[in-house]
Amino acid sequence: MSWIFKTLFLIFSVSIGLIAKTNTIEIDIDISEQYQVIDNFGASDCWSMQKIGEWYTPQKERVADLLFSVNKGIGLSAWRFNIGAGINRTTISHPWRTAETFETGAGQYDWTSQGNERWFLQAAKERGVEQFIAFVNSPPARMTRNGYTNCTDGLGSTNLKDGYEGQFATYLTDILKHFKDKWEIEFDYISPVNEPQWEWNGSNQEGNRASNSDIIAIVEALYDKLQERELNTEISIMESGNLASWYNEIEYLKTKYGEEYGNYLEEVINNPSIKDKIGSHFSGHSYWSDKIEGQLTEDRQALFMKIQPYLLKGWKYWQTEYCILDGPEGAGGLDRDLAIKTALDVARVIHYDLTILRASAWQWWTAVSPEDYKDGLIYTNYKDDPNSQTIIESKLLWAFGNFSRYIRPGSVRINLNGADDKYGLLGSAYLNPVRDQIIIVFVNMGESAEPVQLNISGLDTNKRAFSFTPYVTSDNDGDDLKEYPVFKTDSIYYIPPRSVVTLLGDIEDAEKIDNKDNNIPQGFKLYQNYPNPFNPETAIEYCLNTNAMVNLSVYFINGRKVKTLVENALPAGDYIIPWDGTDAQGLKVGSGIYLYTLQSKHKSQTKKMILIR
Repeated sequence: MSWIFKTLFLIFSVSIGLIAKTNTIEIDIDISEQYQVIDNFGASDCWSMQKIGEWYTPQKERVADLLFSVNKGIGLSAWRFNIGAGINRTTISHPWRTAETFETGAGQYDWTSQGNERWFLQAAKERGVEQFIAFVNSPPARMTRNGYTNCTDGLGSTNLKDGYEGQFATYLTDILKHFKDKWEIEFDYISPVNEPQWEWNGSNQEGNRASNSDIIAIVEALYDKLQERELNTEISIMESGNLASWYNEIEYLKTKYGEEYGNYLEEVINNPSIKDKIGSHFSGHSYWSDKIEGQLTEDRQALFMKIQPYLLKGWKYWQTEYCILDGPEGAGGLDRDLAIKTALDVARVIHYDLTILRASAWQWWTAVSPEDYKDGLIYTNYKDDPNSQTIIESKLLWAFGNFSRYIRPGSVRINLNGADDKYGLLGSAYLNPVRDQIIIVFVNMGESAEPVQLNISGLDTNKRAFSFTPYVTSDNDGDDLKEYPVFKTDSIYYIPPRSVVTLLGDIEDAEKIDNKDNNIPQGFKLYQNYPNPFNPETAIEYCLNTNAMVNLSVYFINGRKVKTLVENALPAGDYIIPWDGTDAQGLKVGSGIYLYTLQSKHKSQTKKMILIR
């Protein structure tokens, strides 16, 4: 691979001599213009953790680290725990899509149930996750009209038995209370219905439809029980299965069941009998709104016009479930994709949910998938091969981490202009919870590197953001939130092609930064490579105070040339170039001390570096 390509693809700060200045994209960030506060980024345990919880502890620990650790993984800040409805082998043939229930009879419980899922809940807590959501796909079979945990035709508006709202509420609050008192896990939210506008007839998984009046009755009963049990858990609704149902009625269900479905903002969220009994957010799913033509931005803009009055009153919008069912080209979600395409497609959905819908939370569907489908952050072949406790990472996992690891709860989105091309470069910006760091997330859908110039305004006069550190996820091996060297804010940074990049920049006192500036040598200067010693790659930085024809080469300690890295006429400026430990033929060289020399017509400087294989 040529040094020019590696520079374009990997390096964060490159000379304007490589790409014309006129191609530079101006990115304007205004700290003073602020939007939604971020509550969390999360995923659910449904339904895989009941199975992989059987694994050997080191394997489970690895999965937990990948999901919850901010050092070893993507640092999820919320975890969705599915309260199972009971194993159902009659109407659900898929072995992973029916889960145990704690209930053994009215008011009776087996607290050893869902032990595998509870292991991961505890692992999340141990790794610093502080927000927990319990959610329900179906009431337990004892409380359903057909005795199953999914629907069949002819049941009426819902599968919950008539008059069983109180028993259902007792069941849920008994579980929440036990988790809090016995296992020291307090759920922040309970979601009692999930995608209630789908019929769930004959579905091969747990599910229950519910009309608007069914939902209101459940919320009223659940709220009363939460107060009675002195639980601080808030009720989260609606888990709408698509965007349009927030403001459109679902006529065919109304005709079939004689009950209202849909138009959730007016008919449920704004219902006077429950609007003060639910959490101050409403939850929806981004399914069926991801086709790049006609849906991706259009559907979100239409919904934003409807939710904006609620946001102005203090409500928040949460995106609480998504995986690829349709996709940008309408090709569907079949076939696993561990590479960058699905990662980019999803990152684009996240971007528009955050920037158009101003979502305060963004949660993926199932954290671990055994399927040949685009529905997992992590994959496993355990379902088809029970002897194989495989952990298969996807680029999607790490691209999601470009958001979840760095945009922590309490961060606030700030204004960014200049990167809103759904076919090319997208960008959003945030302040961290203590407001001393700028976080920028770029999604480059294009096939070429994009040079950007950051222009930051709105800071106090005595504050500046001097530099940024890039974290890159791309199709390159090792580019899984890989940290690259720091670049100065006033230099041009190249967003690699087909990548998701997070830039972190500390906000510092101007006097401190000026001192830092004064300590930076000027003129013709070759800096020490970093890291040093290194393996497998290092970065070499140099500075030119005038236009010059320069040569930068690496030599063995005996003076024999290994490779020429730069030989070009360049304008004055700061430059960084990588060396991957290979010679002119692309072959790896061995461990040892190497020299690197920067030479122009009248000047030359040499330094040493150490490669350790």
